[in-house]
Amino acid sequence: MIESSERLKRFSTYAFAEVDKAKEAAAQKGFRIIDFGVGDPTDPLYEGAIKGLQQGAEKHARSGYPSYIGMKEFRTAASEWLERRFQVSVDPETQITATAGAKEAIFHFPFAFINPGDAVLMPSIGYPPYKAGTVFAGGIPVYYDLREENNFLPDVHEIEQLLEANKNIQLMWINSPHNPTTVVAKKKLFEELIELAQKHNVIMASDEAYTEMYLHEKPHSLLEFSDDWSNLVIFHSLSKRSNATGLRIGFAAGGADIIRHYRTLRTQIDSGVANAIQEAAIAAWKDEQHVESMRQMYNKRRDVMTAALKAAGMKYWAEAAFYLWVKVGDSMGFAKKLLQLDAKNKVGINVTPGKMLALTDTAYADAYARFALVPSLDDTKQAAELIREHFS
Repeated sequence: MIESSERLKRFSTYAFAEVDKAKEAAAQKGFRIIDFGVGDPTDPLYEGAIKGLQQGAEKHARSGYPSYIGMKEFRTAASEWLERRFQVSVDPETQITATAGAKEAIFHFPFAFINPGDAVLMPSIGYPPYKAGTVFAGGIPVYYDLREENNFLPDVHEIEQLLEANKNIQLMWINSPHNPTTVVAKKKLFEELIELAQKHNVIMASDEAYTEMYLHEKPHSLLEFSDDWSNLVIFHSLSKRSNATGLRIGFAAGGADIIRHYRTLRTQIDSGVANAIQEAAIAAWKDEQHVESMRQMYNKRRDVMTAALKAAGMKYWAEAAFYLWVKVGDSMGFAKKLLQLDAKNKVGINVTPGKMLALTDTAYADAYARFALVPSLDDTKQAAELIREHFS
């Protein structure tokens, strides 16, 4: 029998397998599943990006391998968007680089800065590549808690204590708006974390994939709160902003030395993002109307589901992103129950148990479940009625 590496064995799929088994059982009984599980938009890609992709395929038909760092036009479009959106001036020549979306960018980032035995600070609940990239780079994950009593925001005092106690921490991840809890970091928190990162000579990496998915107040970017970016880097993606999960395009931006080293790493990993895809991205970064339409659509779904959760007396968080973070008690049991919720009409609901989104053995995460607002409005309304009927 061929065995996987020891590092790969550390990433058990047990929790996912348990839910998949329950989904399969429901499907075998003929249940139609309304899927709030995986955060993959089901709405169409922005039309301007489709035209950009088509035109880009013709324009670059003989272009060969794309640039490792992205075309200048792409880097300029991303830089100009950052200027419009966050009022920060990013040099497209030295402070930005194209990535194949956020997932691989975040996974690979530690490889450029972490030596075996170095530590990386990350949230106890969050995006799995923070941990996976650290482990595969030979690093040691260290976790700060995200707890309900602190509204699932980082506790600055805890982070300071961890940095004091672990002198080998080289990198710290933050995420706002946060996946899965939806909470948004405010100016003061950014400023305090930047101060700590600079004091301890730690790279502060901000995953900002959901900044364009909000209700009223616009979420901030890390780069807004310091004139010294030498230890700061941010990651953005079009996956959620433009329903472009299939394109795999995004960027990293920050301190010139960080970007220089990261660019060097990327030359060893891939051959760059296809030029035609970059053309699609340029069109998407330049248009805000489709993003506003996206926000309105998700806000309608959010309103429908939160009204049902409120009627059912269930506590939830719905500040930003396109998730709902719901307190359910036993998340695995709750998820299994939902999959066969309406036995009469054979309709079930799929959600992600909080247990599956805990990066460490964080038992309290099992008290929550994540709803991704990706089903259609009609399906969302049907799911909301089922929640009202069975939990009110």
